[in-house]
Amino acid sequence: MTKALDLKFIGTGDVKGFKFSQIHYTELAYVYKVDDGDGNVCFEVFKRKTAPICIDFEKRIYSETERKEYYPKSKDFGVWAWTYKLWAKAAKKMVEI
Repeated sequence: MTKALDLKFIGTGDVKGFKFSQIHYTELAYVYKVDDGDGNVCFEVFKRKTAPICIDFEKRIYSETERKEYYPKSKDFGVWAWTYKLWAKAAKKMVEI
């Protein structure tokens, strides 16, 4: 079983307070609209990736049957995630994935 990404969430860390909204997905990719609250909007396109769910953080034990999808971190952009100002460019990238 795989836990899907949230449809909407508020960012933390480097993107604290940003509003993220899933606007499209395929079997291989996601597109989220990102609003920084100051009138700046962009689209983040990234490959769907999963990781095992952690059962015990202290002992670093992970599930062998349950997984979760995860959002890319800053270091992943340009590798398996991309940001675009225009929806048309984001949609084109998603099709390429």
